[in-house]
Amino acid sequence: MKNINFLLLVFIALPVFAGDLWEVTSTSVGPDGKPASYTQKNCFPKNSVDPSQMLGGLGNCIFDQKSGNVSAMTFSMTCKTSGMPAELASMKVTGDASLNGNRFDMRYIITVSGNQDAPGGDFKMSGNAEARKVGQCDER
Repeated sequence: MKNINFLLLVFIALPVFAGDLWEVTSTSVGPDGKPASYTQKNCFPKNSVDPSQMLGGLGNCIFDQKSGNVSAMTFSMTCKTSGMPAELASMKVTGDASLNGNRFDMRYIITVSGNQDAPGGDFKMSGNAEARKVGQCDER
């Protein structure tokens, strides 16, 4: 359960900068089967939001595969998280996302792509994120 809470916190925590203000609600279900929801307002670059930005709190995310466009896409990416034990530092994220005007929807599955025999190495979490643009951000 500690891993799930930690991942939810880093998943949503993103820096604030000038751009569009979005209210993001994320609901994830971890290995224990209990859903956990979190809502927060975040800034994303003006007129640009995609799954790698939504998952920015997981670390440095790089697309392995992306098909479609921002209005409807499927994706697979690898996210490397600093500060995690080496065997848990790399996560695979697969899912689909769509942007329709001021609304962004994403479904995802996060799995640890390290040693499956290590504690936490069999971690898998599924969830969804819904975001809606609610305004503009000020530069800080």
